[in-house]
Amino acid sequence: MKSFSLLCSIFLFSTNLSSKEPQLIPTGYQPLAIHAVADTIHVFCNGNDIDFDGVYEPLSGEKPAMWYIYDANTNLPIKAIIMEKGYFDVPFRPGLSSTRLYLPRQNKIEVYDLSTQEMVDSSLLQLPDQKSKICGIHVVSTQQSGMSNDVALAISHKTSFTEPGQIEIFSLISGQTLLQKKVGINPQMIRTYKNLLGQMEFAVLCEGTFGGGNSALYVINTDSQSGVPNMTILELGDTGNHFIIQDQLALTVMNGSHEIIPINLATKTVLPSIPVGTSGYDGPREIIVDTLENRVYVSTYASDIRIGSFTDGTVIGQWFPKGKPEGMAFIKNSLWVCNAYKSGDYAPDSTIALFTLDESTSIRKNNDLSLEADISIYEGYCMIKTHMEVEDVDYTVMNTKGAVVSQGRFTGKEHRFSLAGLPHGVYVISLNSPKISLSTLVIFRE
Repeated sequence: MKSFSLLCSIFLFSTNLSSKEPQLIPTGYQPLAIHAVADTIHVFCNGNDIDFDGVYEPLSGEKPAMWYIYDANTNLPIKAIIMEKGYFDVPFRPGLSSTRLYLPRQNKIEVYDLSTQEMVDSSLLQLPDQKSKICGIHVVSTQQSGMSNDVALAISHKTSFTEPGQIEIFSLISGQTLLQKKVGINPQMIRTYKNLLGQMEFAVLCEGTFGGGNSALYVINTDSQSGVPNMTILELGDTGNHFIIQDQLALTVMNGSHEIIPINLATKTVLPSIPVGTSGYDGPREIIVDTLENRVYVSTYASDIRIGSFTDGTVIGQWFPKGKPEGMAFIKNSLWVCNAYKSGDYAPDSTIALFTLDESTSIRKNNDLSLEADISIYEGYCMIKTHMEVEDVDYTVMNTKGAVVSQGRFTGKEHRFSLAGLPHGVYVISLNSPKISLSTLVIFRE
């Protein structure tokens, strides 16, 4: 776990801050999110819905929602798609995997192929209540034989802005709902993580009512004995907007109270908050962490990116993307930032700001130190293949109750071991060594 006593000074800025000029890339109106898959970058832009009715009306001067695709090697646009079905929801919380976009449309989910941008299903899931609105989607994927497979969707939805919403786990394999649970007011973003027993837990952020101080993070897991879902409610304060999970630590961006709230997920404990330093309607929006360099980047509607050290609490800098930034992503050796609105205004912007990372903090450079591995299961055997020679890699296989069912150590580029005697089901396979750390879900059907 990280040391939390040092975090409180991260965003207490002085006047002696580093800064750099961004490269600006033109895109559609109001870019909200960036998603990179291999050498392709997907940017989702919400256009300009002047009368806020959700319907694109070109004769009134409105701009449509757009899906832009860029080449990650040249930063040049490849393709631009008009989203014919209408505008996106804000905050924008679709489900994205390596192959699919799962887009909420009121009480339905549309599915698009990321490689072709074509719709493959106009109504994968339809909630029975017509008043229901799907707010957030998270994709649960497994990796087998080097291929990623989407197996389930975690979905948050609501029927009003003032009543509790729900989280629902939907199996993409059976087409059935696996779990339903009532959560807080205005649920949106969902993430999954493994607890210390290797069990999957779901965390859903509920905004609450703006100014109501009733935002909360709901954490749900299934009891290993009874199978009944347990839920922990972690009260946060005013208007949670975004969160990330690193190891057993969640960092929640509070747009209303202008702070970051850390949560120890292992102990289900809310830790002392970290002031961001914004005020009014210029609050923090999203957060991203460079885990290799232990740096925290927070986008704010004060038209800046605020950067802090995650290890010693020192201020790293403040970057100015020349707009009000929203979503961010690390791609190659740059930080890509969506300028949703113009700096100092709420007119839609139409640029992406690229900040080149210093060579000393190069994510691309440091990623070379981490080895990749493919895990596959075939005819009752598990095969682990690494892309380079490795030494003393520990592997552990756990069932969904957290019990270790197989473990060992290997050296070389591949290792095979038997799963004979294990019942079919879902297992967590983890690899660990100084140069490799990987944990993935696999489905054993033998």
